Amino acid sequence: MRPDDSNALLSEAGRLATAGDAAGAFGVYRDCARRHPLCAPAWRGMSDLLLARGDHGAATQVLSHAMAALADDDAGRALIAPAFVDRLAGLRPDAWHASLDRDLLALWREPGIERQRLARITAVTLVAKPDTGGEAEAVLDRIATDPLWLAFLSGCLNVDAAMEARLVVLRHALLDAHAAGAPLAGRAGLACALALQAFAGEYVWPIADDETAPLARAAALAEDDLDALLLTCLYRPPQELAPSEAMIARLEALGDAGRLLAQRTLNDLRTETGLARTVPTLQAGDGAMDAVSIAVRAQYEANPYPRWAAPPQPRLMALRDHVVTLPKVDVGRLPAGPLRVLIAGCGTGYEAVDMARMDPTLAITALDLSRASLAYGARMAQALGVANIAFRHGNILDLSARAPTFDVATSTGVLHHMDEPAAGLRAIAQAVKPGGAVRIALYSERARAPVVAAHDLIRSLGLRPTPDGVRAFRSRVLAAPAGSPLAALQTSDDLYSISGCRDLAFHAHERRFTLPQAGALLEGAGLTLIGLDAPPPAIAAFQRSCGAGADRLDLALWDRVEARHPSLFVGMYALWGQKAGSPIS
Repeated sequence: MRPDDSNALLSEAGRLATAGDAAGAFGVYRDCARRHPLCAPAWRGMSDLLLARGDHGAATQVLSHAMAALADDDAGRALIAPAFVDRLAGLRPDAWHASLDRDLLALWREPGIERQRLARITAVTLVAKPDTGGEAEAVLDRIATDPLWLAFLSGCLNVDAAMEARLVVLRHALLDAHAAGAPLAGRAGLACALALQAFAGEYVWPIADDETAPLARAAALAEDDLDALLLTCLYRPPQELAPSEAMIARLEALGDAGRLLAQRTLNDLRTETGLARTVPTLQAGDGAMDAVSIAVRAQYEANPYPRWAAPPQPRLMALRDHVVTLPKVDVGRLPAGPLRVLIAGCGTGYEAVDMARMDPTLAITALDLSRASLAYGARMAQALGVANIAFRHGNILDLSARAPTFDVATSTGVLHHMDEPAAGLRAIAQAVKPGGAVRIALYSERARAPVVAAHDLIRSLGLRPTPDGVRAFRSRVLAAPAGSPLAALQTSDDLYSISGCRDLAFHAHERRFTLPQAGALLEGAGLTLIGLDAPPPAIAAFQRSCGAGADRLDLALWDRVEARHPSLFVGMYALWGQKAGSPIS
């Protein structure tokens, strides 16, 4: 072959892979990568084949070599980086490796990746890094010039307990240095990055007694002293300090880190405050709310959840094309596109924005009780240029007074927070046209056992859903012995922010279900079960227990499998139903 004939080599590798000759395909991909190092599909093909045969280490090494080879090829790295994130996100190294440090930094600098997925592996790597121990002053200076540390602090929410302990020490050291009269000087970028991390967690970290007095002195100086303002922002939201426009300008003059701190902690919140006042109300019903709805709304007005960062651009796919693949859908009864979609209980808008970017033909109505949550979603939609979402303030129960206008509805993690989930689902189904599809996601009774243990602890201690109550609860969880129910929560991302922990363990109202109960909920709303979205480990467990030919929508079978593997649905159950009747225009 000619040296530049990479397309022919890729075609041959694909033919061999399709014919079942994985070894031959791998050899051709390898030959292509050697001849043409900038051929990203060759690198990706090798990695995919290695993964298929279970050689995860070699697959990771191939992607590492690919990122280095494609250092100056933006399009090539865009193909490799998501796969590399997938591989690294699940690693738990027991020591620091220079090559891993380098690879992580390359990924943090890559646009369009989901940085939160790198939070754990990066935290473990940085905690193990050999040059971040010793005297506090020297450690601060080393971290202040370490690009991976700064990228991590400013780019994600930490979800690792050992890293949190390290961050608390760093914060204390910066405060001590200021109290001793040392200017931040070259550590201003570190202070900004650490302040961004503190903001991401909503100031969930514990405060030591000996920090109280120096913090009070710094806060008293924050109006005129930029260093004092930055140090105070490690402990308190900047908007509480009401910095002047001149002080904000000084903050932004610090460079990218200062501008990012001002944007996220001040400017974005101002935008959300304005949007919260202007989100239209979905006019339907009389607007009356029960006590549970009022309590749930109050929770999310105070603590919108989750405060997510921009996800990577999803693969373009028509939603209808996904629905028609569900195992028992009656395709002939589905409404034709373009689809009108209801997201009932959209929260801060992640699902709405992700779906709108996946399928720009959709007309989405995103409904929620909380104006603060809706404002967050609307701001993120504006920032990402998403225009096919109508955010609306309103009550799911009021949907029952509307004529059916939607083709598809989703309600993710919402019904189990309602006083009467069945009434909520009936209202959602009422808003969907005959033949339309409804997807619901609900908590599993078995998988939530650690959370039930948390509820018991919270009640026994008399803790309230305040920042101090959350911190007191977290201290018990982080100190829980391995193997205890509470210790299982240490790996929950939600434990590491005030709003996340409140949603996880202090929720105003929560119910849990078994799969047969979830199926009965669908049936009671006039919906026929047509699909079950299960994670790969759950599908594998089902097939091992019931055989490859078993009905994957038999919820009684699933119930028996889950009884043997209680953590299969540690996220939520996700079920699809289809409404009776023929589609209407």
